[in-house]
Amino acid sequence: MPTICPNCLRLVRTGAKYCGFCGTNLFLTTKDESVALPVSQEKASINQKSKKQKQAKPKRFRTSQVVSIISIILLLLVIVLALIVRYWSEFSQFVVQILSLLFGR
Repeated sequence: MPTICPNCLRLVRTGAKYCGFCGTNLFLTTKDESVALPVSQEKASINQKSKKQKQAKPKRFRTSQVVSIISIILLLLVIVLALIVRYWSEFSQFVVQILSLLFGR
């Protein structure tokens, strides 16, 4: 059964001592089993990692949406405040006229 190189994750023929692509030693002196996993186990672990990454993307998308919405709201508030500050005297006179019409002063 072919194995996968732990360094470059390419298929390597069974029994190879070194990876033909990157030169990584596939048989360490301690015979670490994580170095030369069978293809099916390695694919399963890669599939699990990719599922976790797919689940993380919507969360990042939601976060960027929230940041964008908050930025737009803050920008609109700044624009409204700038207009109020700029036209405060006209606005206050307008409010006084309306109040005098309503309450008859």
